[in-house]
Amino acid sequence: MEKFLVTSAVLPVERLLGEYCFPERFRPACWSCPDYGNDWSCPPGVPSAAKALAPFRTARVLGLRVFYDADARRSAVTDQQTEALRRQIYGPAKRCLLETLLELERARPGSWTIAAGRCELCPRCARRDGQPCRMPERMRYSFSAFGFDLGALARQELGIELQWAAHGLPEYDVALAAFLER
Repeated sequence: MEKFLVTSAVLPVERLLGEYCFPERFRPACWSCPDYGNDWSCPPGVPSAAKALAPFRTARVLGLRVFYDADARRSAVTDQQTEALRRQIYGPAKRCLLETLLELERARPGSWTIAAGRCELCPRCARRDGQPCRMPERMRYSFSAFGFDLGALARQELGIELQWAAHGLPEYDVALAAFLER
């Protein structure tokens, strides 16, 4: 059975930008990503973090840890099995986080969300076909797209170490999102 744990911290947006946003350092990672230029929530074309976050004063940073049980980790033998398990377990948890934050936006007018990872609202992003976003009212940019140092943000503000596994699943994956208010 999977376990989920959410940790949060509230930061002034000015501090979030000043201490954790380094697009010049992290942009090269975007260039090698298969989503670069193929997903509306990813570069190029994403506004600067300073511009996008300018209307907001506070950010509640959320770290959703999705723990994999021993059976799931044992069954992630091949890269295909690993990705299938991530889509089955981590994907719905990340989607639930986004839906919860979008619902909170509706309840708190003037608020806005930074998503955990690229947008996955559509099975295939319309950008891949040269079309405008099908759900611009729901699509949110990711922390990665803005050039945030997610490892430092998770470690220093949430007490979470991001994990990677060369093969198979790590003990847990982390979805980092933020809820911004004026």
